[in-house]
Amino acid sequence: MKGKISFSVKNRHIGFKFDLERNVTIITGDSGTGKTKLINMVRQYSEEGKASGITLKCDKPCIVLDGNNWDVILERTKSSVVFVDESTKFLNEYSFAKAITHTDNYYVLITREPLPQIAYSIDAIKQIIKNDRKPRIEKIYNKLTINDITAAQYDLIIVEDSKSGFQFFKKAAEGLGTQCESANGKSNILSVLEKRSEERILVIADAAALGAEIQRLSRYGALSGKAIDFFLPESFEWLILKSAIFDGNERVRDILKSPVDHIESREYFSWERFFTYLLVEESKNKEKLKYPKGKGKLPSGYLTEKNIDSIMSAMKRK
Repeated sequence: MKGKISFSVKNRHIGFKFDLERNVTIITGDSGTGKTKLINMVRQYSEEGKASGITLKCDKPCIVLDGNNWDVILERTKSSVVFVDESTKFLNEYSFAKAITHTDNYYVLITREPLPQIAYSIDAIKQIIKNDRKPRIEKIYNKLTINDITAAQYDLIIVEDSKSGFQFFKKAAEGLGTQCESANGKSNILSVLEKRSEERILVIADAAALGAEIQRLSRYGALSGKAIDFFLPESFEWLILKSAIFDGNERVRDILKSPVDHIESREYFSWERFFTYLLVEESKNKEKLKYPKGKGKLPSGYLTEKNIDSIMSAMKRK
């Protein structure tokens, strides 16, 4: 399944409305904001239809997944929006994370806790804001990232990646006169931050799969006393594709305008995987720019002064 899906549900007392652009959306919020009300309305409508007194509008069928036989139900659920509440035991299990991979459903997971077993984007995390009968559902971290990593002088750059992304930013950091270190994975970023004494630090990570870590990272950034900035492109491959290197590629430009219309959730559980595939395909005939499928050694063409500047400036481009 792919494409933006509009969802709304309401009764005489309250209504919820939001769009789904990725295969996993996280709905969070404080107690009493309406998370349970939302999922109960979806459940009641799916069981009783219009007789429930609820109006639900969505381009796809909507169900609430729960119960001991959830895996059987999920196996026969196709092209649907699947809601799961935090009260279900299986939401935090690896069996659920594995089961939703390579399905063509969109998932709305209602939870206040991170789900490290599932790769989801920071842009997919939304919170419910109480507003009488019409609560607002808004993105939480859409303003966290900076767009220009040359605007400040950093004492240290920490890169989530240990492969091609790290190779690039390590080279770029040399030009900025800054040391660069790999965290060797997104789950290690916080521990690296806690161990370092530098006062001004830049963290670089792929937003596409950082969802489970972002709450702890942003909280640490706010409370640590250190000046910590976050540079969070969709992925390193997305950043390359968005750069001037691919300005003449109409296919790339078209996809970047609206990725949701091109990324099939069954094939690419994370947008990062899709952009890696796209970069590999679109660079395979480019000398010195052929991107490796395994993200191993970064081709030298990306490390020229001109292309480093182009890639680092890509976040500032509309």
